Amino acid sequence: MPIIQGRGGVAMLSNCALQSRIAQAILHDDRCDVAPVLAKAAFDPLRRFNIYRNNTFASLTATLIAVFPVTVQLLGENYFRYVAGIFIRNNPPKEARLVRYGGNFPRFLAGFEDIRSMPFIAETARLEWMIAEALDAPALPGCILEQLADGEADTVPQLFLQPSLRLLVCRWPALEIWSAHQPDGQIGTLTALCRRPERIALWRTNESVRFLRLEARDFAFLHALRKRASLEAAVDRILPRTPDFDLSAALSGLFAEGLVARIHHIQLATN
Repeated sequence: MPIIQGRGGVAMLSNCALQSRIAQAILHDDRCDVAPVLAKAAFDPLRRFNIYRNNTFASLTATLIAVFPVTVQLLGENYFRYVAGIFIRNNPPKEARLVRYGGNFPRFLAGFEDIRSMPFIAETARLEWMIAEALDAPALPGCILEQLADGEADTVPQLFLQPSLRLLVCRWPALEIWSAHQPDGQIGTLTALCRRPERIALWRTNESVRFLRLEARDFAFLHALRKRASLEAAVDRILPRTPDFDLSAALSGLFAEGLVARIHHIQLATN
């Protein structure tokens, strides 16, 4: 166990306690308790610790900037860095992969007092996080529509959608905001932003992301399938609310977009 020499003598720390103390010192710049555990060397140990702390914040901030580039533009880079610093202090990484860091940043922005009057910023950040998730997920070969008929007479098909598929309901036009801030976008069209709900499906295609704006019924259908409902059960959920739902068109669209990654034929329950 690491040994800390204090005023009252020698105290023993477990590895877990030591890691916790180091983490708190890094996040909150509280170096008093950690100074005794830093190994003496040719250089000032606290100076070396400061370098490590600064590098930690710099790498985590750079990760957030890379994942939320449009949010950076909306806030301005200097202010984004300020907000990111507050977020990092209260939300240290929970995974070793930095690409997975920032999942709760949109929720943090939604509750951040200084920008509550601009809720579209947090909504845009939610979209950007889902884009990052989609790009980090595998893109599987798509099935063809004819495979629906491969099951036996007493089975119903269950469709497994692409693992990169993400579904998002926004209260503000997040996709419009995001698109306007792309290299070929037109930011000038955003002069009169107003609250307008969007239902968005997005998924990875090779190294890019495909987007679709959906009607409520199509969004509900995709949501049911993504929750692993059988095709029959998904349709049963939609029809009572939208009797004009066009299943043939919905299925043709799913297969045309390559969204169906696998089909499993389920045995019908018998009484």
